Amino acid sequence: MHKNLKYVGLLPPLDAPHHYRKHEWSQFREGVTLDGDRSNGTPVDVGLMKNILVEQILEPGKRVTVAMGTNRDLNPGVLRKVVPSSCPREEMGLYWGYRIRYAANLSSVFKNSCFKGGYDHVIGTSEHGQAISSSELVLPCFRHLLIVFGGLSGLEESIEEDNNLKGKGTSEVFMSYLNTCPHQGSRTIRTEEAILISLQYFQEPIKRAEAQFLEK
Repeated sequence: MHKNLKYVGLLPPLDAPHHYRKHEWSQFREGVTLDGDRSNGTPVDVGLMKNILVEQILEPGKRVTVAMGTNRDLNPGVLRKVVPSSCPREEMGLYWGYRIRYAANLSSVFKNSCFKGGYDHVIGTSEHGQAISSSELVLPCFRHLLIVFGGLSGLEESIEEDNNLKGKGTSEVFMSYLNTCPHQGSRTIRTEEAILISLQYFQEPIKRAEAQFLEK
């Protein structure tokens, strides 16, 4: 185990919807490939009472998403299949965690989007942004929304430190620039706190935009 993970067991569990317990069955599970005989496939630990086999031959120690299907037989003769991690969401509408990518600066966040065509709507969050109540906020229809949070010095510094954006104002970088926590009681709000506050703030406006998108 890496030294940075020494005390990870002390952290409160996320208990996310895709973190299934060993007695629960799901058509998809996350697993880790294991060492062992690969003559019939690759053994994978998916958190059940027994390890399972997948038809692909993969190196050990690899995190994979496995299509379990409806057959609950865990015998080695039943082969499962490794699928893209997007399958649970695309096929069944299941939340399946988040992905992380490294961006050297703010502009690369926009340029290196994993979505074809980039982001439809980009929102910056800041105490200097426009204060609109969640019930009155109207978002345009979108396919891919990006919400950006700054560090301790805010997004203004992130823009100024980026050679590709230097000299630009927030209105030139973001389509909306909002204060999701007006009348805050403290001088600053930690980014991890701002994320939770903002996700709640945007929940209803996003639902309204989604409903409008589906009507078209």
